[in-house]
Amino acid sequence: MAEKVKSINLLPHKGEGFLDQFFNWALTIGRLLIILTETLALGTFLYRFSLDMKITDLHDVIKNQRAIVEQFKGTEETARNLQLRLAFAQKYDAVGGMTPSIFAEIVEMGRGIITFKILTVATGDIKIEAQAPNSSNLSLFVNKLKNSPEIASVSVDGVENKTSSSLIIMNITAHLKK
Repeated sequence: MAEKVKSINLLPHKGEGFLDQFFNWALTIGRLLIILTETLALGTFLYRFSLDMKITDLHDVIKNQRAIVEQFKGTEETARNLQLRLAFAQKYDAVGGMTPSIFAEIVEMGRGIITFKILTVATGDIKIEAQAPNSSNLSLFVNKLKNSPEIASVSVDGVENKTSSSLIIMNITAHLKK
């Protein structure tokens, strides 16, 4: 006949007391916690492999895109240079269209009153050297210049009286409005 296998239980046998039930419960919960922890660690380990593969794929994509960007580097520099030059040309085109009109307006202000020796219209300033037979003509011209809507300020830099030719020469600087 077959012998009965005897089981060994290290827990005291006083029946099903509270302490026995607590130990059984603690061992069962402990086993479940160990299984859960190992499952979580294994899942994390496998997820790490998928993240490593994604990182490797992204590095390959970046490498390919870097090669494409480097191929277009020369074209990009040319396009940016062209854009800068176009912006520069537009800026001075607006000023260039204004300069002839201001020049014509100043000549019209002085017509019949004074004679221009030098008339220079720059982007921000106007330099005038004018002569007139008397000071009232020069003062009339300066007043017309001050009342012009494009001119912010007028300064008289110098006045010279030439007695040999009976002319008064005046140097004027006018600042344009922005």
